[in-house]
Amino acid sequence: MAEKVILLVDDDDVFVEAVSAVLESQYRVRRAANGTEGLEMIAEERPDVVILDVMMDYLSEGFEVARKLRNDPATVDLPIIMLTGVDQVYNVRMEVDESWVPCELYLEKPVAPGDLLRHIAEVLGEQ
Repeated sequence: MAEKVILLVDDDDVFVEAVSAVLESQYRVRRAANGTEGLEMIAEERPDVVILDVMMDYLSEGFEVARKLRNDPATVDLPIIMLTGVDQVYNVRMEVDESWVPCELYLEKPVAPGDLLRHIAEVLGEQ
């Protein structure tokens, strides 16, 4: 079976390096530093899962990328895991509504490596 591809879209280099190290034990990882780069990479090679930060070049960039993916017939069913530290940064608890955040999972940073691997396996139907 072909190796599954994870696209990690996040502007935090330290976080990207740490998460990549964990994911590369089981997946091929591609990296994008912002939503625009992420969308370009998805157009070049569709990943099996997108892990998408919320706040990158601007506060709602991740949400906008997720909506673009859901509105495109080519990526409407692409699994998206939103990963964010917005709750920590602003000390608020975001309530997630599927119509507002079109994703399979919404996780807060930091997420334990084992938990992230488990969540990816879940959205890929591997568990």
